[in-house]
Amino acid sequence: MTEYLAECFWPGVQEADLSALDERATASAAALSGDEEVVHYLGSLLMREDEVVLCRFEGSEPLVRRVAEKAAIPFERILEAVSSPWSGDTRA
Repeated sequence: MTEYLAECFWPGVQEADLSALDERATASAAALSGDEEVVHYLGSLLMREDEVVLCRFEGSEPLVRRVAEKAAIPFERILEAVSSPWSGDTRA
């Protein structure tokens, strides 16, 4: 599946806002996924200093967009993304 990010400039965003957003996005993804097409909500990242939130999804771009809209995610754009696998904890 292809991964996408919903990019949100969100002035005043707080961690409690992310918890509510995560719940809405998870429920929206479950409601819009079906036998033919599936979308997964993978969580969000907050960059506090920039007041930016990135919401991660897997699925098709049209379905990701529908999930984000249904979940009332204040996104400016949906971007295709590629992530590398975590190789584990490399701290000494």
